[in-house]
Parts: sequence; structure tokens; C-alpha cells
Amino acid sequence: MFTGIVKELGEIEKISKSSALTKIGVKAKAIFIDAAVSDSISVDGVCLTLTDKKNSILYFDAVKSTIEKTNLKRLKLRDFVNLEPALRMGDRLGGHFVLGHIDCETKVKRIMKKNNYWQLEIISPVNFRKYAIDNGSVSLNGISLTIKKVTPRFFTVDIIPFTYENTNLKYKKVGDWLNVEFDYLLKSADGHRL
Repeated sequence: MFTGIVKELGEIEKISKSSALTKIGVKAKAIFIDAAVSDSISVDGVCLTLTDKKNSILYFDAVKSTIEKTNLKRLKLRDFVNLEPALRMGDRLGGHFVLGHIDCETKVKRIMKKNNYWQLEIISPVNFRKYAIDNGSVSLNGISLTIKKVTPRFFTVDIIPFTYENTNLKYKKVGDWLNVEFDYLLKSADGHRL
């Protein structure tokens, strides 16, 4: 389980794809120090198991179904990904409960620079629209955010300068794909019926 508070930007150093498994190598500094093989780490919001670590690179394996459902299939060398280690007992819960189980991916519809923050319009995935509610929580690429406005076709999130500068949102453009995980508590209350 995670909180959606990104701890570090990692850089993709290696990608090796086969028909059943994709191996991903992510260069990291802060997380590398404390990470142990078998740890769960959120990579752009996807809960992955650390399979190896050496020379400042964290290695993960992703099965075919994970790759198909997430934007990990779009990763290229030198791309930046948001990293967060799993929540430990006693840690502060600064965001919201994020499982790292991506519901879907969707596109950035619009990016607007306001006076001192950014606003993103995100296309609402058809099968999950009922979970996009005003002031509800959502995880985009592993970032805990609050939904500010909902329309039938998109929802809006505000991005403060700190979040913008310390996550990979600063590299995103209109049309880019984001991993989306809607609020687990909201889905649980609904029985997760789609």
C-alpha cells in the first residue's frame, strides 16, 4: 500500500521485453539506499516487486497483463518515473490510500498554467466515470491528487508548484498517457461494480 506522495523521480536505464515479461531498470538515489529485494515499490503508480538492485539501478519485472493495462508499455530509455516505497507501519499517511493496482490509463486533455499553479484536464475513462467525483481522490502516475471539477467527458486536478517540480508531470504534454487509480474506499463502498 502507498500514499501517493512521490519520494523520488527515477530515470529509465534499461528495458528488456519478451512475450511474457518486461524487465525494467530504474536509476534512483534516495530510494536505492533503503530498498531491499522483494520490496514493493510504486513505479508511476504501478506496484512492482524489486527483483534486484546494483549500481544505483532498481530492477523490476512486469508481467504481460500489467504492461497491457498501464503506461509502462510506453516507457523509453531516459524517461522519468515517479517512485514511492511501500507504506510502513507508523508512517504518516500524507495523501490517500493507493494500492498500486491501476484501473486504467487515460490521456491528458489540456494543461493550463494559472498564476502560481497548473491545472490539468484528464479524459474520464468511460468505465470508471462514476468514481470521478468533486473533491474525490485520484492517483495519477502514482501522485495523490484531488479532483476539482467533473464533467461528462473529463475531470480536472490542480497541481501546486512543489508537486509539479518533484514529479514527472513537468514532462507531460497534451495527449500523453497517465496511469489512473481511483479511490479504493469509493470503489469499495460501491462493491467495485463496473
